[in-house]
Amino acid sequence: MFIAQRILGYAAILIGLLISFSGQIGEAGMFAAAGFVLVSLAELVRLQQGMYHLALGLPLKNEQIHKILRKTPPVKVTSTTLSIHPFNETEYPLLELQGESYLRVKAFIPYIEQSETEYRFTFPDSALVLLICDPRYSQGSRLFQYNDQVFVKLSALPLSVQKEGDRLRVEIAASKH
Repeated sequence: MFIAQRILGYAAILIGLLISFSGQIGEAGMFAAAGFVLVSLAELVRLQQGMYHLALGLPLKNEQIHKILRKTPPVKVTSTTLSIHPFNETEYPLLELQGESYLRVKAFIPYIEQSETEYRFTFPDSALVLLICDPRYSQGSRLFQYNDQVFVKLSALPLSVQKEGDRLRVEIAASKH
């Protein structure tokens, strides 16, 4: 729908431009104005659709996750209490989705046992965390898959997390007694 509206808008602008060469400025202006309106409305509707989708609580589409990933600069994941896979300061995208931070589980491979969609996180001096991987992101997902990547909600793990510029410091959370 948006592509067709955009194409018609650009076609109207082009027709307006061609008509202007024949000296019919009034008609050319109407075509060009109609083209700009069509292109602008298509963009506004596209933007509004994403917000409406989220307001309904529907899962994000893969194209929405893809756009967020493209715009997300990677962070260097560091730790003094954990072994980050494959090495300290490896860069991973830190997704911010609906107020929660998500990181690829690949960073925590030394602490994961996986059986199909079940992921067991065993961090030193921490209780076992069992998470089931959702096939796609939806609001509140603790673990979800996007393409061949799995992302974990950092607040679901017994870790303390601090973002420091382009670095993400991940440490084992202090035990609560």
